[in-house]
Amino acid sequence: MSECVREYFLLNDQLLPAGLFGSLFKPPANYVYEVFRATCGAALFLEDHLERFFRTVALAGTDTGITDSMLKSGIYEVIGNNAPDDGNLKISLYTDHNGQQLFIYYTPHVYPTAEEFRDGVSTELFFAERNNPNAKVMDTRLREEADLMKREHVVYEVLLVDRDGFITEGSRSNIFFIKDGFLITPPSGMVLEGITRKQIIQLAAENDIPLKEEKVHYQNLNYFDGLFISGTSRRVLPVRRVNELEFRVTDPLISKLQRLFEQKVIDYLQKP
Repeated sequence: MSECVREYFLLNDQLLPAGLFGSLFKPPANYVYEVFRATCGAALFLEDHLERFFRTVALAGTDTGITDSMLKSGIYEVIGNNAPDDGNLKISLYTDHNGQQLFIYYTPHVYPTAEEFRDGVSTELFFAERNNPNAKVMDTRLREEADLMKREHVVYEVLLVDRDGFITEGSRSNIFFIKDGFLITPPSGMVLEGITRKQIIQLAAENDIPLKEEKVHYQNLNYFDGLFISGTSRRVLPVRRVNELEFRVTDPLISKLQRLFEQKVIDYLQKP
């Protein structure tokens, strides 16, 4: 499957047909990127995504010369020249022998089904770590190994476990645990701080849902009442199983957060 879908993509400041993407997109194994969702002609939570993009650029020590307004303009040029239905857009940035290469394009996505939101998904533990969990940098090797494990074990997601045995995040998601009405999520310093994760933390604060950032060891998973993963495509997605351990997906806190998050999306889209 092509990395770029739909009709057009942007390379630097030039709008090009998608058929040219494969011959032009030649990234290194590690490169800066950002993924966000476009719905109803709007880039969802774009301000948060761009803030994280520029933070990653700074961590990478790259002087891009790209401004916030330049990116917004390019993003909406891509949205406006492609089909209007929901999809994920990706910003990819790297440098090659031709200089700085900034791509903005629709990338393939698979959104959870209504049944998966209702019944939960299966996951497995994957003993691996990101090189720099705070930066949105593509780690091609880790991504390929995680995707291979998901295919071979027929699971929706794998949960990364660090060298000390603590669960950090999913390969493409963040994770939240539930115990006695409390939300627990791994500390910010050990995970990529997802934008959906940020929205959930804000919702918890606004709705008097107790939350703490705390390390969770994989051997203590049976202590929790339930868990869910979050992300651009996944939003608030219950987890039914981790390895052979089954979890209840009907915890009222999960359904409450699903409703609150969907309302937050509606509110965002109604803003001028």
